[in-house]
Amino acid sequence: MPAIFRWQTKLFPGKFPNTRFMKKPTIYLDTSLISAYWYEGADVAMLARRLKTREWWDLERSHFAVWASAFVEAELRAGIFPRQAECLKMVRRTRYLRVTAMVGELLEEICQRGLVPPSKWGDAAHLAISVANDIDFLLTWNYAHMANPLIQERLESLCDEFKLAAPLMVSPESIPQVRFGQTIRRKR
Repeated sequence: MPAIFRWQTKLFPGKFPNTRFMKKPTIYLDTSLISAYWYEGADVAMLARRLKTREWWDLERSHFAVWASAFVEAELRAGIFPRQAECLKMVRRTRYLRVTAMVGELLEEICQRGLVPPSKWGDAAHLAISVANDIDFLLTWNYAHMANPLIQERLESLCDEFKLAAPLMVSPESIPQVRFGQTIRRKR
């Protein structure tokens, strides 16, 4: 505990929260993360993603308040693929973020401004719901439409106009990790 907290808590007991009890940073899981967790194919790059995803899930997940959404479940229900039942079970065990009118407004703006291609409506939905619910991190393997610096910058610009905070879009290999002593707090 930093020295400033030690003396404040001694002088003013009960007035300053203990840093151990601070709110956990929030994280939104997009569909690609859950799919990667259950991947069983032969693609070497996807197997590496599965390994990184499972490592994050086992070692880091407990440091976050983890969220998903009905959009994730809908994408996982679409089509037929191996381990689909496990993917759906996993997402259903996660708390869902609320879909509000703000999500609709943001979704429309994201699509109109071309942050994601018109054919990738689900990706726009993940961005909108994470922004509208003030999520700290959006965890994804989608580098094309989410976890890349160009989209991050464009999303932050949009959020500035709406006076909202954009989540930091990261993959399991790029998110700060508590076990390595890295901070996981987002600047607001």
